[in-house]
Amino acid sequence: MTGKQCQKMLAAFLCAALFLSLWGCGKKLEKEKGKAVEYTICQEQNLPGMLKKTLEDKKEKPGTFTWKNSMYTYLVVCYGRQKYSGYSIRVEECTMRKESLYLRTQLIGPSAGEPVTETETFPWIVVRCDRTEAICIIEP
Repeated sequence: MTGKQCQKMLAAFLCAALFLSLWGCGKKLEKEKGKAVEYTICQEQNLPGMLKKTLEDKKEKPGTFTWKNSMYTYLVVCYGRQKYSGYSIRVEECTMRKESLYLRTQLIGPSAGEPVTETETFPWIVVRCDRTEAICIIEP
């Protein structure tokens, strides 16, 4: 075999290996759904004092954070300043994936025909789960 033939074979082998490795990663990501986690949506009056203060300080800007005490892990999503009333938040997914607790939520605007008030609101949600040391991933 000549040097050019070896180079072509090596290049073809590397391309095939790269393709197979990328294809395998895609399959793993598709299959990883996670195990459903039991959770409670907390009302403001049921929040621990320190968490309530932190939420009050952060709710005006969109963002996420976690807060833990000895019993629970709290996953917090703030959607920031909105111009109207009538928003709600839905939990789309709360699952344990390998070594991470995953939360995905969705902000839902007022329904068609629903009366709204033009007033500033700061939609947020606090999801409480049993305490975990897993990495928390939150997608608003």
